[in-house]
Amino acid sequence: MKRTYELMVIAKSDFPVEDTKKRDELLLKLVKGAELKEVTVLGKKELAYPIKKQKEGIYIVATLTGSSLKVSDLEAESKLGSDVIRFLLTAKGV
Repeated sequence: MKRTYELMVIAKSDFPVEDTKKRDELLLKLVKGAELKEVTVLGKKELAYPIKKQKEGIYIVATLTGSSLKVSDLEAESKLGSDVIRFLLTAKGV
């Protein structure tokens, strides 16, 4: 059974967010096996406190569908990729 999820990612401030292919590749790499439905870029914002020596980040919100996504898989993948500062995954309609 497929579920709907919302993923918020804070990418490094120098991430090329205008490049939609690269942006979508980043999101799909984080959530392997999921399908992107909608991606909204909220833009560059100042962080409340420095994270990984970054004072600003680019906020990206994605709606996706997939069967049982695991936060532990996201954590492992985000540590491998250097562009992700933080992420939050929530299930919609639960």
